Amino acid sequence: MPLDIFDSTFARLESSVHKTTRTQSIIAHNIANANNPDYEALEFDEVLNRTVKRVDRKRVILEEEMADLSSNSLRHSAYVKLLASKINVMRAVATMGRK
Repeated sequence: MPLDIFDSTFARLESSVHKTTRTQSIIAHNIANANNPDYEALEFDEVLNRTVKRVDRKRVILEEEMADLSSNSLRHSAYVKLLASKINVMRAVATMGRK
């Protein structure tokens, strides 16, 4: 049985990092356009896996965007740390513990 070093956990973490990165970009775009009266707020729809116009509100509410940004940043940081930890374990296995 071959060893699959890039298991499903690795794939899920990688996917989560990509999603939080995309979400961060969209939130930053909303914040940058908060003072534009014609701008309609966007969000990242994980089910559709694409950017869509917000259904619940059209205008940017800066406080809500900042809260979303903070929450997403924490998730992103956690995913990156978990992914780095997994890579360090694979590195230790590949080098048989040598540094």
